[in-house]
Amino acid sequence: MPIRYQQLPEIKVFTSLLRISKQQGSSLVLALFVIIILTLLGSVLMRMISTSSETVSQEVLGTRAYMAANSAMQGELQLLFPLNVTSSNTCDTEFTDKPYDLQTTLNQDITGLYGCTAATSCAPYHTGLDGTKYYRLTSTGECGSGFMDANSKVIVKSSRTIQVEARSL
Repeated sequence: MPIRYQQLPEIKVFTSLLRISKQQGSSLVLALFVIIILTLLGSVLMRMISTSSETVSQEVLGTRAYMAANSAMQGELQLLFPLNVTSSNTCDTEFTDKPYDLQTTLNQDITGLYGCTAATSCAPYHTGLDGTKYYRLTSTGECGSGFMDANSKVIVKSSRTIQVEARSL
């Protein structure tokens, strides 16, 4: 028995060819849409990562500047109130805006304070009726990721200031 194939009318064949051609164009548009969306998401993620790394860098430099200011303040207090000495020094011109080289002043090689500077000042602000002297000491530490010049574009600087009030014994 011979196998008979049923022939489709010409209208159905033409309609199915139109559907196939429309589907081929829509997949190209869909692929372009997905590529554009993924590119936008990638650029947003890159920007977020860049901002996050800048924030971490600023935090680290801020902490180093705080430690530089704290170290200089401790050195200043040691000069003002030396141990095992009955009399203490007073704030005078040698204590005003004194820069500290943190590596040589502290006689230690502190790698965490490379690229940091500190300056301190001391001012007497009150003398009590009993002769007690009150001092206000200020220390400012600065740390940076490079050196300032006219062409610097990738430099980050941070500064922290500490103020202490002390009195003579």
